[in-house]
This record gives sequence, structure tokens and C-alpha cells, in this order.
Amino acid sequence: MTSDASTGRPDPPVRFPDVTGRTLLDEELRLPADLPGVRTLAVVAFRRRHQTTVDRWIDRAVAAGIPPTSRGAAGPLRVAVVEVPVLGAQWRVARRVIDGGMSSAIRDPDVLARTITVYTDATRFRRSLGIRGGGEVQALVVDREGSVLARASGEPDDAAWAGLAAALDARGDA
Repeated sequence: MTSDASTGRPDPPVRFPDVTGRTLLDEELRLPADLPGVRTLAVVAFRRRHQTTVDRWIDRAVAAGIPPTSRGAAGPLRVAVVEVPVLGAQWRVARRVIDGGMSSAIRDPDVLARTITVYTDATRFRRSLGIRGGGEVQALVVDREGSVLARASGEPDDAAWAGLAAALDARGDA
């Protein structure tokens, strides 16, 4: 269960919305069920300018020992990290161009495998997660059933990372 840092009271349960995404290696995934980890750090961005913040979250996760990709894994990893660019449904018709542009700029197969683009009603997506706007990167620890176990927004400072790391490190998972 997540909690509001300002009051210490538990937040109401939040679920990651059921959406279809596609990795930049062109693998279709149903989220959250197809997330690569039993617990996955999903770094969600709504604007192109968020990429440097997303990269800092990913770097922090990898430095903490979270595998940089799940490529080649026989089943779900205990923990994993993905980046989830969320684009409005109106951009779906340009998916090949947008995703192709991202793929050609990235070229690293590990990054391509962990980047899952979602084309959906971005406002509804944000609302389902209790996100007021798309102005900040959202870092969410999500299980494969869709429960959001911890969350932070903005930059990966020490306090934000500590809460997420604790949720990722919880024992007793399959």
C-alpha cells in the first residue's frame, strides 16, 4: 500500500490501468500482466522532454542492481525496470513513425526491449493513477496484478528512491 508523505495516511489503493503496449522491439504486451518482473519499476512519461529524467530513474535502478532488461529471461524476474512513454490515442496512426524514430535513435537492444510505448487516452490513464497532470515523470512500483505498491514523481532524489527501493526489495514474492 502506498502512503501520502504529507499526512502519513495510506492512499486509497491504486491500480495500473489495463492497456496494450508495444516494446520498441515490436513485441506486443498487455500491461500490467506482461510486466517483466514480479515487481516492476515502471517509469512513466507523458512528454518527450521527460527523457533525461526517465534516464536518471533507469540509471538509479540499474545502479541498485535491477537488471537493465528482461531479454532472454525464462520467466518473470523478481524485479525489473521499464520505461513507459504514454502518448495520446490520436497518435496511434503515426505509431510506426514515432516508434521507428525512437528505435533508430536508441539502437541498444536492452533499451528497446524495456521501452514500452502505450497509445491510449492519456487523460484517462493519468486519472486512473491519480496523476493530476502530465508535467512530471512518474515512477511506480507495480506488481503483475496491477497494484501500485509505491510511487514517486519528478526527479529520483534519495528520499523518492528509498521508498521505491523498499517496495522493490520486499521479500516473500515468487
